[in-house]
Amino acid sequence: MSSSQPTQQAIVHLYRSYLRVINKWPTDHIRPNRNLKTAIRSQVDESFRSATTLPADTLAARLQDGQRQLDALKRIASNEFKQKYPLSPKLLSPASNPNYYTKLVDMLEKETSARTGGKKGFFGRMFTK
Repeated sequence: MSSSQPTQQAIVHLYRSYLRVINKWPTDHIRPNRNLKTAIRSQVDESFRSATTLPADTLAARLQDGQRQLDALKRIASNEFKQKYPLSPKLLSPASNPNYYTKLVDMLEKETSARTGGKKGFFGRMFTK
């Protein structure tokens, strides 16, 4: 086997890296049966399950693509873009209805806290400092 061929160890390492990122992903308590965390987990499980039947060159390309996707998920999960491109106060307080987003977040937080026992939810973390 050449060094360009993916090893079982590389596959397992990538899979475990995905699981670490997924476990850090916030759970959507407002839609517990339809949330991004569950969708990502299902997609990752299916992708790695089907990877066992691929030819070595296809598998190598898929692993490379999987690493790029993992890096993107890590960047999203760490709020890199929220910090790099902060929302302006004008965007969060439109002239036509300056309290719209504040009320929306409060309503979503109220709903989430009722379901989670008072923990701060995804939208509260997203739109508050």
